[in-house]
Amino acid sequence: MRFYVPEWDDFVDANYDFIHDEHSSLDPRERDIAYIWDIFDHESTPIDGVLISREQVEDTPAKFNRITENGVYDAPMLDLPEWLPTISDCGAWGYKALPFPPYGNKGMLEFYETLNVSVGVTIDHLVLGSGHTARLYLDERAFPDGFTASDIPDAVTDEIDVMTDEWPTEWPAYVQEYEPSICSTGVTEFDTTVFDQPLPAVLTDLEDHPHAVYREDDMSFRYDLTLANAEEMKELYEAGKYSFRLMVAVQGWDPQSYEQATEEVLDMGYQYLGIGGVAGSSEEAVKDCVESVGQAVKAYEREHNTRVDTHVFGFAKTGAFDAIGQAGMSSFDSASMLRAAWTGGENYHLDDTQRYDAIRIRYPSSGDDLGDAVETALRGQEMLYALRAFDNNKSIVDALTEWHEAAIPALDQLEPYLKEHRHDDRYDQSLLREIKEELRTDYAYGRKLRSNFSGKFRGRLAKLLRKDDPDSPLPFSQYQELIDQVRTVFTDRTPTKIEKIKDKETTSGEYGTYKQLVPLLEDYVEHVKDEDLLDGYRDLLRRQPWRECGCPICEEHGIEVATFRGNNRNRRRGFHNTHRFYEQFERALPKIAVLTRGGVRLSRKDSVETFLQDDRNRLWSQVHDLPVVEIGAVTANGVHEWWETPPASISFAPHAMQAVLTDYCTRYQTVYIDGSNWTPDQELIDAVEATGCAVHLLTDPTELRTAVLDQLGYDTEFASEPMTQSGITDY
Repeated sequence: MRFYVPEWDDFVDANYDFIHDEHSSLDPRERDIAYIWDIFDHESTPIDGVLISREQVEDTPAKFNRITENGVYDAPMLDLPEWLPTISDCGAWGYKALPFPPYGNKGMLEFYETLNVSVGVTIDHLVLGSGHTARLYLDERAFPDGFTASDIPDAVTDEIDVMTDEWPTEWPAYVQEYEPSICSTGVTEFDTTVFDQPLPAVLTDLEDHPHAVYREDDMSFRYDLTLANAEEMKELYEAGKYSFRLMVAVQGWDPQSYEQATEEVLDMGYQYLGIGGVAGSSEEAVKDCVESVGQAVKAYEREHNTRVDTHVFGFAKTGAFDAIGQAGMSSFDSASMLRAAWTGGENYHLDDTQRYDAIRIRYPSSGDDLGDAVETALRGQEMLYALRAFDNNKSIVDALTEWHEAAIPALDQLEPYLKEHRHDDRYDQSLLREIKEELRTDYAYGRKLRSNFSGKFRGRLAKLLRKDDPDSPLPFSQYQELIDQVRTVFTDRTPTKIEKIKDKETTSGEYGTYKQLVPLLEDYVEHVKDEDLLDGYRDLLRRQPWRECGCPICEEHGIEVATFRGNNRNRRRGFHNTHRFYEQFERALPKIAVLTRGGVRLSRKDSVETFLQDDRNRLWSQVHDLPVVEIGAVTANGVHEWWETPPASISFAPHAMQAVLTDYCTRYQTVYIDGSNWTPDQELIDAVEATGCAVHLLTDPTELRTAVLDQLGYDTEFASEPMTQSGITDY
């Protein structure tokens, strides 16, 4: 069982300056960025693969060029490690409001090959089951100026679903077969009075309009189109020479329709299915769908003595682990636990029951005047320094005093610095970013200007420096006036609640306690109007969950991970959440491999599966339908999974075999070895178990099957029967 995470530019600045809340470089191109696979090592990375949607690849021209020119494993920035498999799909959620997918089958195959991904997915069209089955699609490019979808009368939208989006300038060739009227070039605006008619007249007038498509049963059309794409793409794939594995996407609106689609694509010869369209559905609804698909797959596997892998797109609920496992799913993907770090409350996770509110330390708003921005920045720094002192059991009074004393010279030394250096060549730049970089580097307190007195203040200084020409100098009073605005907020200011905190430290003789932090916290949440979050913060600070987590993020950054402030903290917390989710996933669905030794005939077979069926039939007949596990044949060349093409030549050199297995088993909890065809020596077994992977050598394939099911806690007939009637679940 493998867990994939979608690639949505979820990276951080590896050298982010938490003390001053600054990127390592103001130029994004110069930062050392880190994805989740860069922060964790190979053994502990809390994902098993990456899902890369075409929609995301095309997010910007620069990203598209970078990835398509280099492939996902060599693309600058992304730089995926070779050991992480990749799935790429077309990103159907991104074009769900279009009447057709904007891609053609041949083009998608070539796209996957260009990206050098491990798995490519057939083109699907989400079967939208909510609302009406009748849908009218409208191209927003044809809306006259000032007209929007909200201007369409309720008399139309109450009767049918109206889907609006900006259509592509050119449709794939296959669209000509379905809707030739929309394949014309150019834009013909709607006469908006059309929408003021009764619905039948609206539909009649739009029937041949190049920017309108109406379907009475759009659910069935999307379902059928997804299957038609699967059939054509399979033919094109088999006729070509592609390096990736092809997965078929199935769509539906209830368990029965998903089951029917599954049976159809299995008859096409697919051995990797992807269940699409369930993201956002209830846990029970997805369980029903997964069980129905699993039943169809298991029946097919057992009838044809084969194996079929199944992926669940966009779904990861810990409460569904058992259902996903017993239904025989092979992989799934989700970014929900990562996104949860910044999309609401309870955003710091230990597990699915222990979740806490990270403390929101607000940045100044872009709409604040300078005085308010400085006050917000100062308040934020007070809280951050106090939180760090609390985390380290040090005096909060000392931390606030040291911070305040360091902020004084940052402002006091600014005027003399500017008088001496404002006309330096370093400030003869056209880009504000370059001037800010020079200011924060050359001025001894350049970083403190932003952290303590706001980015707005440093930005205005940079604008003055850019405008200040030595041949036509600005009056220095413009700098002084700006600095004086900050002085009015900062001068004679003492750290908030410092005397009250000092009294508590003196009385208790302890430092960095919860009771000492609370006065400042209460004052801060009142100032930023977050009083409704205070109880959650109290719970977090009493519990201090980051101390219980052994992930490298919490170990290195401590309470910063439990602070809600900017992408570099929030995304790191998302990586942490993913790590904690992955630990639950591995406990519920442990990484298990069933391996046999390859034979001399392996390289002569067209697939590893054929070798297993012919030369390891006793083993294959017992394990080919097992859930959760991964099955393969071992040689000195590697571990060859059941679905792969065998290597052209093979070796069984003992030391190489040991190295291969040791590396492979690093990310597994258990490996079952087919002892009927191979008795590895004790040195190899010891080397594998030294990685933390338990080795079970069993000579009877029937006993091996029983042992796997016992470890998982599954009955012999592990695929449960779905108890759902058509139409009653919510998709």
